[in-house]
Amino acid sequence: MKNKIILLLIVLLFTMFFYNTSTYAEDKDRVLIIYTADQSNDLTHIRILDTVVSYFTSDITVQSQEESVNLKDFSHVFYVGMEKKDIPRNLIEQMEKFKGKIIFFGNNVEQLEKRFEFVKTGESDTIRSISIPNSTIKTEIEETRRTIQIETHKSQSILAYGDDKKPLIIKDRNSYFVGTTNFHNPVGMVLGQVLYDVFEREPSNLKVKYLRLEDIHPKTNVTKLKEIAKYLKNEKIPYLVTVIPVYTSPVTKEEVHFSDVPELVKVLRFMQENGASLILHGYRHQYRDSETGEGFEYWDVENDRPVYQLKDDEIIIPSSEEERHQLEEFERKYIKETVQNGVEEMIAHKLYPLAFEAPHYSMSQAGYEILSQHFSTYVGQLQITDQSWKSSYTPIKSGKPSFLHGMTLIPETMGYVNKINKNQSNPFEASLTDMKSLGDDVSQYSDTYLAAFYHPYLGLTTLKEVVSMLNSYPNTTWLDLKQYPNEVKVNDVLIKSVDGEVMIDKKLLSSDYEVDLVVKNLLKFLLIFGGLLFSVTLYIVPKFRK
Repeated sequence: MKNKIILLLIVLLFTMFFYNTSTYAEDKDRVLIIYTADQSNDLTHIRILDTVVSYFTSDITVQSQEESVNLKDFSHVFYVGMEKKDIPRNLIEQMEKFKGKIIFFGNNVEQLEKRFEFVKTGESDTIRSISIPNSTIKTEIEETRRTIQIETHKSQSILAYGDDKKPLIIKDRNSYFVGTTNFHNPVGMVLGQVLYDVFEREPSNLKVKYLRLEDIHPKTNVTKLKEIAKYLKNEKIPYLVTVIPVYTSPVTKEEVHFSDVPELVKVLRFMQENGASLILHGYRHQYRDSETGEGFEYWDVENDRPVYQLKDDEIIIPSSEEERHQLEEFERKYIKETVQNGVEEMIAHKLYPLAFEAPHYSMSQAGYEILSQHFSTYVGQLQITDQSWKSSYTPIKSGKPSFLHGMTLIPETMGYVNKINKNQSNPFEASLTDMKSLGDDVSQYSDTYLAAFYHPYLGLTTLKEVVSMLNSYPNTTWLDLKQYPNEVKVNDVLIKSVDGEVMIDKKLLSSDYEVDLVVKNLLKFLLIFGGLLFSVTLYIVPKFRK
């Protein structure tokens, strides 16, 4: 009985951790993120902050300081002074009187003369590391980060340092000051740890780990995939599988669907029934002349912009609002069509996706909004600006950033196995070392994901090393996505999961693809049956003639 109670408590704790939607968070914590930059400016760091905060609450409003606001509607205010600018008088008055917590970043703090009287800033400075006092957390920064010098006194708490004990985050009662507006990791990770103090939460010791098998398409090696599936079943490890329904190649000009590879479909069903949760990973995982799995699908890499046109069309640079609207409408229809086709083709084979992952994690802000109309769960890293696909962020906790429009984020933190040096006895050794280094860094922080992905064509031996690495971290639990509520909606199709069960609500034949598949299978059956009947006839008729 005691063991059952302990198990129940662990499950409840994990559920709250995974979805971050407790009644306390929803009812009490309402966050306003307010910034100085104009809408036309790059909001990369604002979206990173949004992502970090979203672990603690999903009720987040983001707006420019020029927009009117009533701070009484919020429990926490995050002010990001990305540039030196006068704060509107009404906003200053509200912040001075605000009874909730204010976290102030960067420039303009001197304009709140009363509330932030304790903050004395100096010239700009730089740091190359960041740490949290009274903890083992210390992380080196790959590039020099610009910060603001902060003078401190005994009455203030120092929550984070830059290198050489330079105060970076300080606190005085309900007011916090952070001497940077650059939130790329490791600053984002450290900030996420400090927010336990801001939101008055106790971190748990529980971390989530997951293994994701990547890029499973109709040309995947069935033998290797089946071998891995049996191993994971025997080890009782739940895992994720990203599925691409169509394989295309610009070299061979072939297009292969799951209807052409019944043996692979059989293996995927086996996986689905024995620990795997399926994820739609695009429809073709390519846009221009690239092979499936190599190319992008929702980003035009050649022009570094969203997919606004057919791949062979002459590029249009919009010169009017009408032209821009036409390009954006193309992207909307393109994403909806590929998502619809992907889901319909999978369910026609009784394969049920529970989440979505964009190829190469690349998708526009409009794309996330469109995607949220169909999926409740998103897996992977995030593209956080439309200015370039290279601008991405790697969260280490789950959450619901406002720009995901209600989708729950399941982050990936440790990368993947890659052949680094073919001359080594183990060509994957350097890659595995890099993954372990990332995992060790992430494991310093509370309530994080230790998550890696793996390409099955690399075989079972190296996969076992990845599993062993993930198992080496204490206080971790394997993610079983099917145990939590996920929804996928496309036209008249609804896929839901809860408590380990996957439910499907659809018409008997829900798409043209499914109709064609049924007809194809029926014709195959009739051909086989007809062949057998003909063979029997040839055998029996001569006997009657005798």
